[in-house]
Amino acid sequence: MAKYTAREIAHYVIDTCTRDGRAISNLQLQKILYFVQLEYCKQAGSLLFADEFEAWQYGPVLPDVYDEYSFFGGMRVEKTYASVAQPAPEDKLIIDKVVVDKREKYPWDLVRIAHASGSPWDRAFRKGNGTVIPNSSLLAFCKE
Repeated sequence: MAKYTAREIAHYVIDTCTRDGRAISNLQLQKILYFVQLEYCKQAGSLLFADEFEAWQYGPVLPDVYDEYSFFGGMRVEKTYASVAQPAPEDKLIIDKVVVDKREKYPWDLVRIAHASGSPWDRAFRKGNGTVIPNSSLLAFCKE
């Protein structure tokens, strides 16, 4: 059972990055959320959030989260929230480690990593742009 919604984790990530003076773009956010989900899955054996990604041209995307930040275009999302869900300490450790590592990478490097052959994105994208990446695919990939 997932603990959070993707939007809650997105708000946490955006808020954290902005407060750290390391604001990220929507493209980076989408990839970071994907890598957070995969890392959490590998470590906890379950999903952090139940929302499903779609395989878009530039990698995995959570459409609802994408829509929320799409008006920023390619600009950095510099936004803080008066109230943001704080992950449990054990979850925060996993999330923060991925965020700090991935936000320093060039956005197109994140896309390249997400596009790895045999990845859940790759398997879904072969079926067409916009194909849902089933959570079952993420869980199976984390067990490989």
